[in-house]
Amino acid sequence: MRFLISSFTVVLLVLQGFLYAQDLNSSNQNSSSPPESIFPSDFFTGALDLSSVGSENDDAMGTQRLVDVKSSRLTPTLGASVGYSYTSNPSKVESSSTGYVQDGVSAQMNLSFNMGLGEYGLGEDVLATPTLMLMQMRTYNDPVKDYGSAQKVFDVDVQIAGFSVPFVLPNDFILTLGHSYVRPIAFRTKNTINYSNTPSLSFNKNFPLSWGDVLSFTAGVSYSFTEGDTLEQQLNDPEYYNFIKAVMEQSGSTPSSAYPSNLQDALTHTLSFAYIKQLGQKLTVSPSVVYSNTSYTAGSFLGRSDKTYNAGVNFSYPVVNWFNVSAAANYMKKESSEPGSDYKDFLGGVTFGVNYSF
Repeated sequence: MRFLISSFTVVLLVLQGFLYAQDLNSSNQNSSSPPESIFPSDFFTGALDLSSVGSENDDAMGTQRLVDVKSSRLTPTLGASVGYSYTSNPSKVESSSTGYVQDGVSAQMNLSFNMGLGEYGLGEDVLATPTLMLMQMRTYNDPVKDYGSAQKVFDVDVQIAGFSVPFVLPNDFILTLGHSYVRPIAFRTKNTINYSNTPSLSFNKNFPLSWGDVLSFTAGVSYSFTEGDTLEQQLNDPEYYNFIKAVMEQSGSTPSSAYPSNLQDALTHTLSFAYIKQLGQKLTVSPSVVYSNTSYTAGSFLGRSDKTYNAGVNFSYPVVNWFNVSAAANYMKKESSEPGSDYKDFLGGVTFGVNYSF
């Protein structure tokens, strides 16, 4: 169940980053430019979070385990999901800037592979559980064609590879080291939008309550290193590139300054709280609040700072062991130091997922 909840959360976050977003760079770029903040640097703060490891059987004495066990058993899991989501602000802009905000929908497909690499006791009180994750996601914006074919430019594939090592500490504290590689691709034009490497560190503590519910707290920090295609790589035409370069240099600009390959390197701090409640035998409901602060340290957003507030709720119901239905609603507000970059958005959707563990 945790795997499917996490998959759905990742799909919604991708939707927030891609769906009808603004252009990444200034007005010098053409209409096929990638949307602004394609992957905010906090994108992977929770994507590889395994902080729930060992929490299923929490009690007043904490999770009971043998820390001297050294198991090299591999535990592969395959998963797939299809989701449909609604957003009240697909353009991710302030309503005052246009006078109105259109709503929109998107469809997401997700295929993932997770590999548990065993459990390793470190000393007397620490258990390490490394995990490898591979994921392929595809998003179709406006599949019902409310706006014709105008939103095709934002349809995207996302390829993700991640590795994390949660360390289960005494009293069920969990420290997780992780690293994620992301490559979003505009699949209609076969253009790689950018590349992102994000090392992360998170600290988690679950507090089992006497009546059976669980309160979870997570604090994390991550840094994103991003690279994109240069203008020469985007054009893929040496003669045309030399012409554009000459024109820009005559006007006092250069391709590297107007189209930086370093897009949005950033440091992100995140705090989150979640309340996990079991309703009946199968249904799980989890309201949560998340705060993140992103400071851009290089690239086209140099000097910019964004604060993001999220409040949401997730419902998950395993119909059978291998089939799960999830529904989620989320309200997001972003405050940015860059004028015109603030916005509010409501997201909601449903996802159907299957998984198989070997």
